[in-house]
Amino acid sequence: MSLWSRIANAVRGERLNREIEEELQSHIEEAIASGRDPREAHRAFGSPLHTREASHSIRAAGWLESLLADVRFGWRQLCRNKLTSVAAVLSLALGIGSCVAAFRLIDALLWRPLPISGASHLYVLSRKMTGLYGKPAEDGHWATPDFNLMRDAVKDQADVIAISDADRTDITWSTDDDMEKAHVAYVSGNMFPLFGLEPALGRLLTSADDRGPGFNPYAVLSWDYWNHRFGRDPHVLGSSLHIGDQTFEIIGVGPRDFTGTENGTVTDVFLPLNMNSLATQDRMDWHRIFLMLKPGINPATALEPIRQHLSAVNRAFGSACSTCFRGETRASIDRFLNQTLVLHPAGAGISDLQKDYRRFLGILGLLVALVLLIACVNVANMMTAQAAARAQEMALRISIGAGRRRLVQLILCQSALLALLASVLGAFFAAWSAPFVLNLVNPPDNPARLAFPQTGVCFSSASGS
Repeated sequence: MSLWSRIANAVRGERLNREIEEELQSHIEEAIASGRDPREAHRAFGSPLHTREASHSIRAAGWLESLLADVRFGWRQLCRNKLTSVAAVLSLALGIGSCVAAFRLIDALLWRPLPISGASHLYVLSRKMTGLYGKPAEDGHWATPDFNLMRDAVKDQADVIAISDADRTDITWSTDDDMEKAHVAYVSGNMFPLFGLEPALGRLLTSADDRGPGFNPYAVLSWDYWNHRFGRDPHVLGSSLHIGDQTFEIIGVGPRDFTGTENGTVTDVFLPLNMNSLATQDRMDWHRIFLMLKPGINPATALEPIRQHLSAVNRAFGSACSTCFRGETRASIDRFLNQTLVLHPAGAGISDLQKDYRRFLGILGLLVALVLLIACVNVANMMTAQAAARAQEMALRISIGAGRRRLVQLILCQSALLALLASVLGAFFAAWSAPFVLNLVNPPDNPARLAFPQTGVCFSSASGS
């Protein structure tokens, strides 16, 4: 008999017993019908109980039957001690749900890789320096002319990408005179191709769309903004978007999963970098610089030479900038130019929100781990007390032949049922508590928006996009 048949028979034990009884009775009746004496026929087949048990053990998986029996008994024990069981389930559910909720927050903000190709080879460039007033500082924003020099300097080993912060900006649509707020980011034209992103509608920005100031006034909407602002209307292509005295034409919609590189902020509109008036100013540091290693380049050996090369380019740019340090003393300028460039991994994105809440989330993770530990200790104490009360039951089981393995299986089944119930309840608690905690720490005027796998993008109660 096949393994699957034995497993199926173990699940339907009562039905199998009836089938065995009917088969045995049919054999006896067949023997009697052939002329044998009824007593002799019954005696030839032996004890009905022994025959049924022998046939049952052949047709059913015994280990599965014993496991199911222990599960049923464990469920009855939980129902029998309702107050203790409810207290244990709630205690474990609180600990499990708290840990899962904390993990979801930490994962969404700090750990989850961006939905792009080559996220593990993406770095963000920043500089450690002594500020103009003598205080140590680290800055991650750069001037566009400096970015252009860096891009050309390392083009054989890496691609350099410029992405501004997604600032809330007043915009107006050609079909609506009312002004509204949207998160607008200026990006270099090579961002979408290097990230391996495909449009959900129309096309995305390319290097040709970022040739110089005033050229190619195009805009790309994020899928999230296209969804909640236009209801996925395909006729949005070709419409006009106004920012100040500039007019942009919508040429496409980004992929569904990509919401920008700034964790906590969902970018609504992507514009070419050189369409911003700041792109021509040497002394204006206004966007970040990302670096993506080319395929085949080993980060272990390539990052340090690239960093040193970029450091030399940056120092040369600062020394040649005649307007960057107007009014400062020579000593202050030299102190400022003595910068140390740093390449930080940026596969999970980069934002000020990460810096602000990294320590807070670490403390939160430690606290919820302690809550889970306390819950486990409490449940262990309750289970120990129950075990002491069941000493007579265990002694009786041993006296009728139950082995140590069977007793351990019995206890484990009951514990597994308890853990299963607590896990299900904890999952519901985690699904509710992670957005709830996010709402508590969110500023009402510009709430953070984090993507949770099961619930999509989470908004605070005062979301206003």
